[in-house]
Amino acid sequence: LGAYRLVANGIGSSFEFNIAPSLYPDLPHEAMNYFYFHRMGEDILAEHLIDGRYARTALHPGDSSVPPYNGWCESCANFDLKGSWADAGDFGIYTVNHAISAWTLLNLNEMFPEAFQDGSLNIPESGNGFADVLDEVDYGSRFVRGMLPSDGGLASHKAHNHAWSAFSITIEGENAAQNSRSAMGPSTPATYAVARVNAQLARIWYAQGQDSHADVLWSAAVDAWTRAYGTNQAYSASVASPGPALGGGDYPDGQIGDDLYAAACEMYLTALAIGDSGVQTYKNIMRSSSFFTKIVQWDWATVTGAGTLSLFAVENDLSSEDKLSIETNIVSFANSVKNSIDSEGYPSNLDFQEFGGKYPWGSNSFIMNRAIALAYAYEVTGDVMYQDYILRTLDYVMGVNAMHISYVTGYGDKSETDTHDRWAWTVGQGSFWPRGWLSGGPNNELINDYATPPGVTAAKSYAGPGTAPHAWGSKENTVNWNAPLAWVAWYVENKIVPNFEGCDGNCASKPTLKPTTKSTTKQSTKPTLNPTTKPTFKPTTKPTSKPVSTGGSPCCADRNAGYQACMRSDWCNMSSTNCGNCNGYYITVPLEITGCCKWWSGGDCSNVVHSSNPGCHYRKSDCEGSCGGTWSPL
Repeated sequence: LGAYRLVANGIGSSFEFNIAPSLYPDLPHEAMNYFYFHRMGEDILAEHLIDGRYARTALHPGDSSVPPYNGWCESCANFDLKGSWADAGDFGIYTVNHAISAWTLLNLNEMFPEAFQDGSLNIPESGNGFADVLDEVDYGSRFVRGMLPSDGGLASHKAHNHAWSAFSITIEGENAAQNSRSAMGPSTPATYAVARVNAQLARIWYAQGQDSHADVLWSAAVDAWTRAYGTNQAYSASVASPGPALGGGDYPDGQIGDDLYAAACEMYLTALAIGDSGVQTYKNIMRSSSFFTKIVQWDWATVTGAGTLSLFAVENDLSSEDKLSIETNIVSFANSVKNSIDSEGYPSNLDFQEFGGKYPWGSNSFIMNRAIALAYAYEVTGDVMYQDYILRTLDYVMGVNAMHISYVTGYGDKSETDTHDRWAWTVGQGSFWPRGWLSGGPNNELINDYATPPGVTAAKSYAGPGTAPHAWGSKENTVNWNAPLAWVAWYVENKIVPNFEGCDGNCASKPTLKPTTKSTTKQSTKPTLNPTTKPTFKPTTKPTSKPVSTGGSPCCADRNAGYQACMRSDWCNMSSTNCGNCNGYYITVPLEITGCCKWWSGGDCSNVVHSSNPGCHYRKSDCEGSCGGTWSPL
């Protein structure tokens, strides 16, 4: 343990780095404090901020009565949107972008109920007996159900000022813009987003026994679903972003099928958990979708993956075949992420060609979401390789990238010093900055600011230090970028570090949560939705360095163990297809030694110790393939 530098004679030395029992122990809290920092509708108190200099009075307390913009919903009452997170560096609120951000944090809670438990985040709700991450998302999501208009139509796509705010603000001046702040036009994706958020929140609150609050959320989810189902109103800039109201972003979403699917997943899971009579309807719609069980890159506009990952994370009554399909697709997508890292000079996990040879707007958020997919693959297979690739992904955002900079503020000798955030800039003016914020990252997909350099290599399309006011294309911070950072940061510290024998051998033990039996009818006490004992199609025992032998049965054998025993993962051993996804070989073990691999001329195998290089010495195809040797029979 200690601080070190690597020195190469004639070249120079590295930055100083630490070898320590943990990696980034403070990052999970810092990444989550981003959300309290950006709460609107209530005072932000120094006692709950990691850096108290950013304390302020409430932004937009008048959001409890926001009028619809001229030209739509003329007969509607004003919208009650109080209780939200500022979406990014501005003070708009966007239904579809909030939905993926809320899902990410709630998904962490549903996968790992011990994450960010009560009191861990020091937020105003700490001490109430419920997980702090749940309380934080519940506050930030209040506005979502308020996006449903009183006339029974589709939800507002977004709400914001009619003009962009100055970059340095006063709270009084920003709040004075309330008179020119409106709920903009509707869309079907926004309405499904309302259903998704409220269904997921309701499910978790029901499990906590908070029926009255959960009933409100579930009612909003059912209402939104009913309004959206059967409609096909894609985002239209002329409706949702009218020309005179330019004080917010677009978030255009032209595909609706994935929104329907993801909403159906959440509605089905909640209806099943509480015994709602609509469960079969939601299930049928979900299963009939062309997106069912699929995993592809997800973000605010493409939400297929979010729906499918919920089906993995939450107890349900899908068939074993459906569950296996979900697991197979998770592992397949994770392998494509792994392959992307292997094909890059820097450990970016983006498939460069998938994105048209460009880095997309918010590329770092795509990268962190793909790290979540790697975590899921580990939970399916138990293969620590996936956790290692998560660490490589974190290496990328922490500085092993073409810009030679940590994209996480406050981390590294060369870290991002200023992101496109009005209140942070107003207070610090670039001389200091909150820690644990993820900047957008290189972007040459759409450059419409004054600071992101055009015409450079994609991985270097990133603005320099001190450019925050004009660098929204590459240096913005948003809720949907810090949410996956918080997810991954917590997972690294609480799942990977202990697995790699970190914490100086003294990792805190995690609580054991007892599974309960689902009820078929809605009860006053809701069932526990997060048992730690997963269904049998998931591995219950993680792999160790010593595989087990099955005494001649075909199974998934590990090349690096010389094909002498089966892998520990039940999922990998289930079929040859699964085995291939686990980078194994489906054979009968133990494999008989029939020769050795040579990289020298003459001689035989008599002096070869096969265990010294098991990946090459046990099979001729390995030897003469990737090992580049010559096979010598015994």
